[in-house]
Amino acid sequence: MHRSLLALALAAVTAAPAAGQVLPHPLRVERLENGLTVVIAPFDSPGIVAHYLAVRVGARDEVDAGHTGFAHFFEHMMFRGTERFPGDAFDRLLQSLGADNNAYTSNDHTCYTAVIPASALPTLVDAEADRFMNLAYPLEAFQTEASTIWGEYLTAVSDPALRMEEELLSTAFTVHPYGHTVIGWPDDIKAMPGYYEYSLEFFRRHYTPDNAFLIVAGDVDAEAVLALAREKYGPWDRRHDAPEVPAEPEQTEPRSRHIDWPGPAPHRIFAAWKAPAFLVDTIDAAAVEVAMELVFGSTSDLYRRLVVEERKLLSLDRWPATERDPSLTVLDARLADGTSFDEIVAAFQEALDALAAGTVDAARIEDVKSHVRYALPMSIDTPARLAGWIARFVAATGDPLSLEQYVARVGEVTPAEVQRVAGAWLAAAHRTVVTLAPAPVEAAPAEEGGAP
Repeated sequence: MHRSLLALALAAVTAAPAAGQVLPHPLRVERLENGLTVVIAPFDSPGIVAHYLAVRVGARDEVDAGHTGFAHFFEHMMFRGTERFPGDAFDRLLQSLGADNNAYTSNDHTCYTAVIPASALPTLVDAEADRFMNLAYPLEAFQTEASTIWGEYLTAVSDPALRMEEELLSTAFTVHPYGHTVIGWPDDIKAMPGYYEYSLEFFRRHYTPDNAFLIVAGDVDAEAVLALAREKYGPWDRRHDAPEVPAEPEQTEPRSRHIDWPGPAPHRIFAAWKAPAFLVDTIDAAAVEVAMELVFGSTSDLYRRLVVEERKLLSLDRWPATERDPSLTVLDARLADGTSFDEIVAAFQEALDALAAGTVDAARIEDVKSHVRYALPMSIDTPARLAGWIARFVAATGDPLSLEQYVARVGEVTPAEVQRVAGAWLAAAHRTVVTLAPAPVEAAPAEEGGAP
């Protein structure tokens, strides 16, 4: 699974700092006439800025049968350049600026990142605005990149984690596009070179100013950034053509799959429960996060018992649900020799059921809330990390200010709310489990005949 920034922040913090504001400085948010939202996030990084452009298009938007993986595909194609800045020229320009640039795709967004000297921002914005407005690529370049992605898939699927993720998502979701991975299904990837015209339409539909957020964090002059954005991004004039995303029916019974892996691998479990959309206008997403950290976090009783004392698990990690629509909160457990899948899944569910039944330590919940609330601000140690957090939150909510609103929601979680969401969301009926173990070795056939 793709580990979320929230999971990384929680893992990085072992003690809560003193209370304080979430962001180092207030955000400046402006929406341009063409719909582009500009987010200016001051950060104490003399001479350094991060330029992140987040487009709200990901696996969620791939609703057309046979066309999964196109959001991730454009993460690659956006580096192919334009007539003004062909691919090689674009790369050389960024190198000359000393830029550290990259891109990534998630279920809900694709983000293009660059960290540069503040003095180079006008040059970077000029080139970035050009590629978002004027990306151009011939059929041959499209087919070459599509074939490259097939090679990327073959490399990724050699890791048991991708196969487990494919099984988990396709089992947990029956109609929602969260049922496929970001890279897409293998048959769709292999067929991708034949969909050149579809790719052009995908770009036209989704790469639009009203579906994008320009985030500039670091040593910034807000008025200068806004003037630059209006000048360079202002002519971008397409409009988002959003797909109809089917709602996932409620899951009413546990689901499971097993993978026999053709090679050595630790016995492993992905155990997941349906979780609410990552919104801040209700408390459910925050309460589920508190509940999962309470039961499975590294300071929990269950973690101490299974990982530290009894050593039934080699590791226990979790991936919070941070998606735009209802998704999954996931546990990733690697089993020690002699530990059975059934006993671990039972231990997980028994702990959640006890929480739903009212076994809630109010003092412990306050400790967990502090951990969750302060992990995020403590993780914001660079302008890139700040821009990345904002991008993740706008992907789910569409609101740059939701980052601080979410932290406030965590502070409002009560023991009663934790108990309620444990019963409403984390019951066995909403659980999907995928297990993996090395394939059984078939015994060699006995030779015919007896001893001479």
